[in-house]
Amino acid sequence: MTQDDLTFLPLRVTRVGVGGKRSFDPAGRRRLIEACLQTGASLSGLALKAGVNANQLHKWVRQHERSNTPVRDDVACGSSAFVPVVVCAILSSSVTR
Repeated sequence: MTQDDLTFLPLRVTRVGVGGKRSFDPAGRRRLIEACLQTGASLSGLALKAGVNANQLHKWVRQHERSNTPVRDDVACGSSAFVPVVVCAILSSSVTR
């Protein structure tokens, strides 16, 4: 990753909520997540350069990975089948032990 690839850093804050919660530019956030997924990328280093908390960035990366998990088509969904139930006869209570 070169310095030219990181020209979008730090992330642009688009809104600050009443409690101080910051919202970031979605395009910059997406580029930051993609940069984190590169081989050898330091998530904490990129978080520092972006001006976001490393834990928050890690959460964004996890959410991105979960949302992009491929759907497995090779798993067959079998229909439910009935299983035979074997009922044993109850011994009479007159049998001694």
